[in-house]
Amino acid sequence: MVTVLVVCTRPTVAENRAEETYSQRLTIRFRDSATAERANLKIEPLYNGHHRAVSCRWDDNWTSDNQGTRELMEKFGIRGTWYLNGRDFSPENRPADYLPVAKELLRGGNSIGGHSLTHPYITYFHSNRMFAEMSGVRIEWESALDQPVLSYAYSFVDISPGPERHDVMQRTLDSLTRSGFDHVAEYLSFFENVKMHQELSPIMPAENNPFDEFIKAVDWAYNEDKLTQNYPMITNSMHAWYGTPRLDYGYDELRKRFELLRSLKDVWHCNQNQYAGYRRQYRSATLGEIERIENTVSFTLSRPSISLLNDDTPLTLAVSGTTRDSNTSIECSGCAVVMSDRSEADLIRFHVPHRRDERLPILIGHVANPENTSTLDQLRRDQDFPQLVGGLFADGQRLTLSLRCEEGQRLEDVKVIWRAPIGYDVAPVPLKVNLRSDNSLEAHKSLNPLQKPDAHWGQEHFAAQVDFLLDGQPGRLHLTCQRAGVEPDASLPRDGFSILGPINPGAANTEDLCQIALNEWTKQCWDGKQWKLPDETDITWRASGDDGYVNQEWLNPEYVRTMGTWDTNSQTYLLRSIISCSKRQRARLTISHPRLSRVMVNGHDVVSDEVELEQGENRILVIYPGCEMGFDTQRLAACFLRLSDPETGLRLRDIQYRAF
Repeated sequence: MVTVLVVCTRPTVAENRAEETYSQRLTIRFRDSATAERANLKIEPLYNGHHRAVSCRWDDNWTSDNQGTRELMEKFGIRGTWYLNGRDFSPENRPADYLPVAKELLRGGNSIGGHSLTHPYITYFHSNRMFAEMSGVRIEWESALDQPVLSYAYSFVDISPGPERHDVMQRTLDSLTRSGFDHVAEYLSFFENVKMHQELSPIMPAENNPFDEFIKAVDWAYNEDKLTQNYPMITNSMHAWYGTPRLDYGYDELRKRFELLRSLKDVWHCNQNQYAGYRRQYRSATLGEIERIENTVSFTLSRPSISLLNDDTPLTLAVSGTTRDSNTSIECSGCAVVMSDRSEADLIRFHVPHRRDERLPILIGHVANPENTSTLDQLRRDQDFPQLVGGLFADGQRLTLSLRCEEGQRLEDVKVIWRAPIGYDVAPVPLKVNLRSDNSLEAHKSLNPLQKPDAHWGQEHFAAQVDFLLDGQPGRLHLTCQRAGVEPDASLPRDGFSILGPINPGAANTEDLCQIALNEWTKQCWDGKQWKLPDETDITWRASGDDGYVNQEWLNPEYVRTMGTWDTNSQTYLLRSIISCSKRQRARLTISHPRLSRVMVNGHDVVSDEVELEQGENRILVIYPGCEMGFDTQRLAACFLRLSDPETGLRLRDIQYRAF
């Protein structure tokens, strides 16, 4: 007989990723001391010791036939995750509520992931808006479905486009960590040479690729040794089957791919949340020193708390040097250890569930404070927790969380995870909060700004994740608030340019536009509001940001907005500004698509990445050609522009842009 004792230890915190752990003491009794002596234990990299995990990753609301795909998945026993935008987001800009569909998508063992609130090119946005898009979609779907959300997929597969590349990708990954996302489902190649805190599920060629390419990719993913160690997941992607020009085929093609995935041997069919939760356990769990006494083996298993994993998949342990028929038996006083049905000649496996008091929330709610009012007891209560009164408030350099449980209810075991944008030194670590005698609490968190001045632009969003027991049942309440952040000054280009366009391709090419600009400089009438194109069309300069649906206030202020949409194709735009300098100086120019864009300063072409700025006023013109969206030409909605010190690489702060 095997006795498994479960005991608690104090939580610990890892340096890079929040880790609250607890320990379980296991004692295994074998039939004889010889078997106990030769027994070796290890934690399996995948649940039940499988060779690979298999899942699906489907993006977007509305545009995809998600329900039809889900039904076909269920027929094949395939599981997956739908990465959804905000509950009321619709790319057709029509009234929408995706909650009824989302509930149906959970059937068959599936899960929901985050795909941003508004499906933007997230790397266009400043850090505060990144956090709002990421944390907002997680909170919205957790509270709508009462299901934890821990996996994310980038909208538009917008990972690390130029010119910032690694820097902007790191901001997105850090923002995901702050928002509570521990997993990303994307192409493996996007994250080479990047240190990620998130688990990663490599995705196979998307639905618009031929079946032969899909077969080759699956074969590679199934057999590649490096993936066995680091990324043992095969993910079908990217959009559920739907009738658009993107596809030349229908459900017969999807059925072929499911048949291929179902034919793979020794695989774990799971959703992405289960995979993420298990892999985080595997990477973080440890086995303590093994103690052998006669025919028993005892050890301590330390593992992350279920409140951090947001998934309750058991951890699989393997014992080599013994067999299933060796009369090994297992008992557990704190959880029911289950023997695996996958035994080998000299190896047995068993699953260790979480301790019984480690449970996922049954209900998840959200109390929003968009006006950042300090009168928290007047905020609207969440329908899942009408007995809880309170909210979150940001005041100066401090967050205040207030929560009160009405009489007749018992609130206990409260833990808080503070969540803030990357401009603040706020680690997402669970903290136990003591209750007052009247069943209420008030907690505070200092908002220590990091020395990252470019991480504080725009409206700030804050959140607190509160996990608790309410009358003995586990629950979670998200509390949020927002307030004005730092407004970009005139040293940033976003509001300092006027624009001309869109210009139809047949009206003028780049050389035509350069000649017009030179003529204007020669005539010293560059200030003219109207320019005449070669086809005799008159076109008028205007302020930026007055067309399209992209919210200009959400943009990183180093972007000058052009067409203001995420459309596939863009037309040509001209951008102009007066740059005021207190001294003559050289500056390094960084701009979107340097091989396509044309820049003129004070009437001269910029032929390298350095420009000469005169003391006083300088006139700059950017010709930003139209192009078609692709992996090398993704930035269509706006043009990135930075002038920096050639020696230090730091952005110039002693200049001012002025639109005219």
